[in-house]
Amino acid sequence: MGCGGGQKAVKPQEQYQVEPQEEKYDDNTAYKTTKSPSIATPITTTVALPSREKTCPAPLIKEIRTEDAAYVVSHYAPEPGLHGVTFAVYNMTSGTFYSTNYSDSAFTQYKERNLPTGWNIVWRTINSAFVKEEGLNIKNGGRTLEFSLKKEKSLTFTIELDVLKDGSVWDHFLIPFSEAYKKKKAPQVHSPDGKKGKDMREDEAEKREAAINFEEATAEYYEAKYAGEHHQLEPLREEWQKVYGESSSLQGQVDKVVKCIRKLKEGNKIHPLDGLYSLGGPRPFTHCEFSNHYIPQEETHDNTWLRLMEDGRIEEATPSNVEGLTKRPTDPDIIELVDALPDDKVWQLIECFEHIDRWSYDCFLVDEITGGRSLFYTSYALFLKYGFMNHFKIPKELVVNFFTGVQAGYLPNAYHNSLHAADVMQITHFILTVGNMKSSCRLSPEDCFAAIIASAIHDYNHPGFNNNYHTKVSAYLGTLYNDRSVLENHHCTTVFELMNHPKYDILQTMTDDQRKDIRDTVVEMLLSTDMGNHAKIFSAFKRRMGDGADWGKKKEDIRLALVIAIKLADISNCGRPTEIYQKWAKRICEEFYLQGDAEASMGLSISPFMNRRSHDTDFPAGQVSFMNYIVAPLFSSVSEMLPGMKFTLDCLDKNKKLYKGGG
Repeated sequence: MGCGGGQKAVKPQEQYQVEPQEEKYDDNTAYKTTKSPSIATPITTTVALPSREKTCPAPLIKEIRTEDAAYVVSHYAPEPGLHGVTFAVYNMTSGTFYSTNYSDSAFTQYKERNLPTGWNIVWRTINSAFVKEEGLNIKNGGRTLEFSLKKEKSLTFTIELDVLKDGSVWDHFLIPFSEAYKKKKAPQVHSPDGKKGKDMREDEAEKREAAINFEEATAEYYEAKYAGEHHQLEPLREEWQKVYGESSSLQGQVDKVVKCIRKLKEGNKIHPLDGLYSLGGPRPFTHCEFSNHYIPQEETHDNTWLRLMEDGRIEEATPSNVEGLTKRPTDPDIIELVDALPDDKVWQLIECFEHIDRWSYDCFLVDEITGGRSLFYTSYALFLKYGFMNHFKIPKELVVNFFTGVQAGYLPNAYHNSLHAADVMQITHFILTVGNMKSSCRLSPEDCFAAIIASAIHDYNHPGFNNNYHTKVSAYLGTLYNDRSVLENHHCTTVFELMNHPKYDILQTMTDDQRKDIRDTVVEMLLSTDMGNHAKIFSAFKRRMGDGADWGKKKEDIRLALVIAIKLADISNCGRPTEIYQKWAKRICEEFYLQGDAEASMGLSISPFMNRRSHDTDFPAGQVSFMNYIVAPLFSSVSEMLPGMKFTLDCLDKNKKLYKGGG
């Protein structure tokens, strides 16, 4: 039940903006007159309303947000000496002001009619409503204030406010609080008994010290009085500890039940990346607003193809044996099964694998034949070729599960997709075998295993937007990895999280030393693919080239060689046969321009070579520049280390001549 206020509200600017020479008071009851002589507000020179000075002496202000609007609420005494009661509300959503103003007598009458309790509780209720998070509700768009203090016998009362057509933030919020602030900062000249500042502080200190001494003396008295009765309290203390322990145990069980109930109500809300631990498999993850909203789907693979690949006795490639990867099957059952297939795709795939040791291996054709699963089948072929399943005792099912998960985790981007991963993996294999790195660096089976795995996963879950974009837009991964090799860290982390599930843990048959060795190599290789670190890594490689030819003596040299292998493979398309290079060039354009479009729509500066409007000039210039300053120096240095790779420079020169100024 509320009251609309005891008298007509007086404008606060008239209450505070007063010229001293115009104010007139008599000795007992004064009437302060302002520049508006028609309004006279009585000011009682006696003390303020009971308990107010102690419990609610200062102006109060609070911001409250509801589903419909945001409000600022204030309470203050409009007259000197804590006289009068004013409540004001500013509806920030609608821009409307509401206010009501009581004189002391009017508010006393309101209390007597509506609040059968002491003044102390009234002021505590008002003060608590502003200080704490609850106790004050706004209704009717700001026209009604409802105060409640549940601890005090469910005390509730309402204040009705009037609309102010000419109200302002200055009137009801700034002036009252600035006046209170000036009063608080004003020096205390003397106390009622005539004592001045320092004397008053000394008196307060003496009072506090006396109170402390009294409490200590009281504690000592009772401690001495009941010293002989402590033995009677010991059984009670033990019983209390027992009951407390049982109560804590029960509370723990109750908490578990509550958590289970909450989980059932809210559903299984789990971060997509964390889901790799408990749910297993590739998880959907939205990198940024414009990236592909892709949901990974693990596809089943034709077991006939796998059996055919296994029966074909895939041989290990050497510089002298680069022809005939796969022999025709010898198992009559498989031959009969293959002949019964409705088309000749199986034989086409086998013909592709016959070129897996060549620089011209066509992943595009493999991808077309396998329905977009070139990464899975190329990975499986290389695992058979290197004999990893036999050497490390890895079950076939585990290999299938792992590469199925990896294949599914790549987004369908134009360039950074599973096809690119298959291509980089095959070129890495070429460098190790035909390029002779395996022999010259004396690579162990663990080194080769790590190289094939690293190249297969090196762009896992790539969103099609580069590191610079993630930093520009403050994307989640940019913050997570502190803008340092953002995507490379993400590729590495998500795959090892994938492997935490037993179904995908391709390292589960390894010893602890093997696992650590392979993981360390994979991490180093993946992080090296960040082009932001290219200059540093390439400089280290050239320095090492000057130190001698033995690359197989130290582990750090072996890993540096593998790092250079995956870096060369990652940018090798510029030096591939022209028809393959042109396909990759078209795809990188498409992906770059999608990022440029996103940057333009966000009002960001478009990254270099990503503006589709300047394709005719920027793209050729960008390709030639990339070939001259990045690809050619790396190809040349690798050719010094591995002479069998020199032919790649001729391919690179041929592709440069496709552009004006590239000859």
